[in-house]
Amino acid sequence: MRNWRWIGVLAVLLVLVSGCGGPKADATVFIMTSSSLPPEMTSALQDDLNKTFENKFTVQVVASPLYSIEKLFVEYAAGENSVMVIPEEDAKRMAPQGGHVALDKYFDAKKYNEGVYDGAVYEGKEEHKGTFLFSLSAEKLPVLKKHGIQEKGLSVTIPSRTPDEARSVEILKALAEEK
Repeated sequence: MRNWRWIGVLAVLLVLVSGCGGPKADATVFIMTSSSLPPEMTSALQDDLNKTFENKFTVQVVASPLYSIEKLFVEYAAGENSVMVIPEEDAKRMAPQGGHVALDKYFDAKKYNEGVYDGAVYEGKEEHKGTFLFSLSAEKLPVLKKHGIQEKGLSVTIPSRTPDEARSVEILKALAEEK
């Protein structure tokens, strides 16, 4: 009986502690590279994006400390990321499963031709297969270059389960903007 009391006390403490941590950002940029990124890079990018969207919404930049395909699958399934910066082969792997928002109506597919590949998009419950612009090369995005996020072969994409597609597009356009 005494053990159950301690378990109950620990459960209550866990609930109380897990509620702490400050306000949640309105949008999240998730970064997973084959090597780790220094926290200075991600915090500088986060500061830059928050300055860009000041009085509109807040952005949190989260970088995975190591590459893990399992973690990447969890990030896709969770549906909490607005924009994802991931290895190109993973972006291509997720496209046939409807993992991304097609970017053709927001960006010029000719300019970002390396992000055009076969995949599926969903409109409601209807699946459309074809060739779409699914990602932008991180190497072509000035804001990522400015902050030293230039690993070869990174793609920047909007996951299909993004919390707010319009906000995600705004972030992606800000990353692509020449300043």
